[in-house]
Amino acid sequence: MNAQPQLGSRTGRYIEQDGLRFRDLDGDGAVAPFEDWRLPAAERAQDLVGRMTTEEKAGLMVIGSHYPGYSAFLPHAEEGKLLNDRDVWRGENPITGVPFAEPVLVTSSTDNAINLRHQRYLVVRDNPEPAELARWTNAVQEVAENSRLGIPVVFASNPRNHVALVSQFGVNESAGVFSEWPNELGLAALRDPELMETFGREIAQEWRAGGIHKLYGYMADLASEPRWSRFNGTFGEDPELVSQYIGAVVRGMQGASLSSESVATTIKHFPGGGVRLDGHDPHFEWGQTNEYPTENALETYHLPPFQAAVDAGASSIMPYYARPMNNSAPQLEQELWQNPTTQFQEVAFAYNRTFIADLLREKMGHQGYVNSDSGVIDAMMWGVEDLSEAERFAAAVKAGTDIFSDMANPTQLLRAVEEGHLVPEDLDRPVTRLLTEIFALGLFENPYVDEERAAEIIGAPEVSAMGENAQIHSVTLLRNDRGVLPLDPSRSVKVYPFVTGRTKIEQVQAKFETALAQVWPDATVVSSPEEADLAIVWARPEIALFEDDRDGVSLSVDPRDNGVDVDRVREIQDAAPTLLLVNMTNPWLLTELEPGAAAVAATFEIQPENLLRSLSGQEGGPQGALPFAVPASAQVIEDSPRDVPGKFLGEDYAHEDASGRRYTYGFGLRL
Repeated sequence: MNAQPQLGSRTGRYIEQDGLRFRDLDGDGAVAPFEDWRLPAAERAQDLVGRMTTEEKAGLMVIGSHYPGYSAFLPHAEEGKLLNDRDVWRGENPITGVPFAEPVLVTSSTDNAINLRHQRYLVVRDNPEPAELARWTNAVQEVAENSRLGIPVVFASNPRNHVALVSQFGVNESAGVFSEWPNELGLAALRDPELMETFGREIAQEWRAGGIHKLYGYMADLASEPRWSRFNGTFGEDPELVSQYIGAVVRGMQGASLSSESVATTIKHFPGGGVRLDGHDPHFEWGQTNEYPTENALETYHLPPFQAAVDAGASSIMPYYARPMNNSAPQLEQELWQNPTTQFQEVAFAYNRTFIADLLREKMGHQGYVNSDSGVIDAMMWGVEDLSEAERFAAAVKAGTDIFSDMANPTQLLRAVEEGHLVPEDLDRPVTRLLTEIFALGLFENPYVDEERAAEIIGAPEVSAMGENAQIHSVTLLRNDRGVLPLDPSRSVKVYPFVTGRTKIEQVQAKFETALAQVWPDATVVSSPEEADLAIVWARPEIALFEDDRDGVSLSVDPRDNGVDVDRVREIQDAAPTLLLVNMTNPWLLTELEPGAAAVAATFEIQPENLLRSLSGQEGGPQGALPFAVPASAQVIEDSPRDVPGKFLGEDYAHEDASGRRYTYGFGLRL
């Protein structure tokens, strides 16, 4: 018999029965099956589905961004206001700038979200301090508890535990409050699956303490196209390591099964978004296809990480915006479905029954739900542009998609039922899957969190120290020919620090100089390399997804095209012994940057003080190994297949440095 769980309520409605206590969510004074915590989650979900209206079911199937009333994301923000009291509509996609056919509801007021539109899945994008986060999520849960059936809210978020010196909406808009770890490539550089499971377990405690229950992540995409702007969200290009990491992070965050201590994971972007043509992303029309020209590439390289997620019990899987093409991948028919006459629809994966129902569910065994990516109905609806929004909802639901991301308005889903594209019972299966997750997470017993405890757990010294240690070790030493490393903070030297890139570089420069004063107090910062005993250059090239991805433009991993002042870097190298640091959000071409440096190291997003500690040899110094091969030239990228990672393209694919070493996958030196 299950032990009495701790219950939480702000209505004070409880029922005592058989010496046990239950929450009276519907207020009828009796313990309904869905209120009975002794029953399995699936059985409780099935009972609750039978009590819900079609409107309540449709509301559960959309997940939209939600904000406190004081949030700077809101046009009507008001200091001190806890709950948002107004709907927000927008005429264009906030990420791509593409106009909508008609205004789209971006976010609901809290009351409308819960009681008018019946939403129960909400995305947290703001970045409040721990106690304030807990206070806000509790306030929203109280509104939900007072609704007809008392169904609690699931709060979801993009990753929050990575260094982001420059934040980006939709990717890493929240950073600096929770424990800070290197980005995904930096974690991959450590090649430590056990650490990944520890990472997942530790950060899950932070998330649950603040009232966040679901992670949009991590990316199981194998990075096989160096120019892809989302390369830095992956765990690199080795299918074995990526598979180990994805399985580990799912187990760490969820545990052996979902519970009141779990954070549910949404692994993305099925069946692998790293095969981008010229790097173009399917946020845009010109990047909308997924093509696999190499025989068996999908099955060999790109599917194993998703199989690892399924095997670890990932709560949900997110398909990408892209659409597969029959003529580019004849091997898919033979290898995946053993039927050489199979033809699948060339529609986006959220609408593609062959990939969701036949491949993900039947062949790979996924038991959870399918969560679409943002905007598949109203913005990135590749292959179904001719359908109405109601028809798109219907097509996606029939294909196996259960919940629609970054949508705050279920009107068109309800219209799909009204117009006969769906029958009301078509919503039962996706809603059952979603409710099963909510029950398993323990939210029907207690959706509230302790606000004081949130401040103690989130960013706590112990987990923060683990993140800082991972940052220090993630630095990857590539060359140290002239003995400038390790740095010696006890020496009195003249240092010329120079940060070059394109986004908020003055801000990063200031942080870097502050870190120098902190870690190396006897160093004197000088204003020119000619005065310096040592120059430290931190190159931060960038491919910005929503700025650089343009029709007819092949994205570049050449720093000359991505913000780095190459000529100035070379002038500095001529004037002083130079330690060159390159922030590797992508496998950047180093031909012009690297030869004149005295030492070279790769970073993967790191706080400047931890970078300097690493280069000084503290805590063991750099321990990283390249999670990808650094290409030798733009031509080798052009000549290589987009669906095969650089690790498998031979040694000649990789950059050869001034010492004759090849920067192949796994390369990295020690101090």
